Amino acid sequence: MSLLEIPISDSGFRHGVGVFETVRVQDGTARWREWHLESIHTAAKALGLKVEAKQIRQVPPGDGLWRWFVTETGTRSWWCEGLEQVTPTVSLQMGKVGVWSDSWEARYKTMSYLSRIQGRREASAGGEVVMLNEKGEMASAAMANLFWVRAGKIRTPTWECGCRAGTVRRWVLERSGHQVEEGRWREEELDGAEEIFLTNARIGVQSVESWRGKQLVSCQTGKALAKAFWAEQVGD
Repeated sequence: MSLLEIPISDSGFRHGVGVFETVRVQDGTARWREWHLESIHTAAKALGLKVEAKQIRQVPPGDGLWRWFVTETGTRSWWCEGLEQVTPTVSLQMGKVGVWSDSWEARYKTMSYLSRIQGRREASAGGEVVMLNEKGEMASAAMANLFWVRAGKIRTPTWECGCRAGTVRRWVLERSGHQVEEGRWREEELDGAEEIFLTNARIGVQSVESWRGKQLVSCQTGKALAKAFWAEQVGD
């Protein structure tokens, strides 16, 4: 089913009532495909939508980003050939736009994406921002999940704060196990961080070089996880 076939009456087109996943494909192999399938099924169910698995069964050849979309009128995919070179580090600052922790937009990858785009536009060129929830707790970056290291311990906002249960976030949690502490923290927590890194399917694990203009002392954990993530071949 082609993206060109979305009727204007579709609530996904009109109101953003839809969900999506971004799957990285390398040499014709969809990385972490089963986890992405779990994610889109969970999100679609929450919105009362149905995933048509046959529409996303055939993996495109080559390298690129394979995007899946589910709306009330069906399941579609979009193939973006070629993989961009991801910069190893990024700057991070505080965002003005936040999320509501119980909202679908916060918990799932919905097609209603304006707040995320607004957040990214607040950032300096090539940078990212931290988004807070309605309680003033850190939820995530605009388009990535957020991790940091403090006193030798990896920390990340709990899902209840309004972050997304992303594939790479799941990989970090399962790989690091008890070394990761999930919890509720305010933005000041990052002021004492030795290291910060971001995760999503497009960038993998990306280290943060500066927080609020201040250089961070280390990128060691993020770079080690990035190396391990890209070396681990998981797919069809």
